[in-house]
Amino acid sequence: MYGYIRVGNLYPDLALDQINEKVFGKLVGKLINLTFFIWSFSTSSETIYYVGNFIETFWMPDTPLLALNILLAAVVIFTVRLGLEAFTRTLEIFFIPVLLLLTVFLISIIPESNIQNIQPVFEDGAKPVIRATLFYVSVFTLSPVMFLMIFPSKVSERKKGGKDFYIGTLIGGIILILVIMLDILVLGPDTTARNIAPSYTMAKKINVGNFLMRIEAIIATIWIITTYTRAVMYFYVSVVVFSNIFNIKDYRPFTTL
Repeated sequence: MYGYIRVGNLYPDLALDQINEKVFGKLVGKLINLTFFIWSFSTSSETIYYVGNFIETFWMPDTPLLALNILLAAVVIFTVRLGLEAFTRTLEIFFIPVLLLLTVFLISIIPESNIQNIQPVFEDGAKPVIRATLFYVSVFTLSPVMFLMIFPSKVSERKKGGKDFYIGTLIGGIILILVIMLDILVLGPDTTARNIAPSYTMAKKINVGNFLMRIEAIIATIWIITTYTRAVMYFYVSVVVFSNIFNIKDYRPFTTL
């Protein structure tokens, strides 16, 4: 994260695609931005597909996947057309409730964990673990690069924005580590690896005093909200980068092309 913040502070008035053109020149910079557009757009489409596939598999098996994907894509497009400010203010409303519900979920599932599911440790040596960890860390640390399209050029309090960059990444990393660890402790490594929604399956096992149970729908809703956020960010970045490649100031017409 330090590298991203450092790059942003070097060019505080430019977005990432503009930095690419300034550093590498117009031609090479636009080629780099084109790959950036392809990556962000394809990731946004992939995220929408995952949500639609989840809803079809677990909730609405008789509904065509295409219909679900069109509906989800329409919501993402509508959000991007409304603008970044409206989207971020909506996230401020959802942040605390989502964080509280996730905390309750993680605490409630602890009694169902079994330490034997992670044994034996280093059965095949340290190399497979290190290799998998490095791959996961590389994927996890690549995604925040898209925030350089916003930070610091569109942030009013830049110093505070850099601090929030660190805090947000730290919170996200801790949540991912805890969820993955509990998935393995509760379901076991084989079930976790083969299940398309291990956290949803894990939530079905929650039973606190025969009162707090069957909350998997709440967990799925949280996952859909957070995944929707990811899809919107990637789609916003893709259309902004695409419009800037052709020197068009307003990105909104490209949202429906």
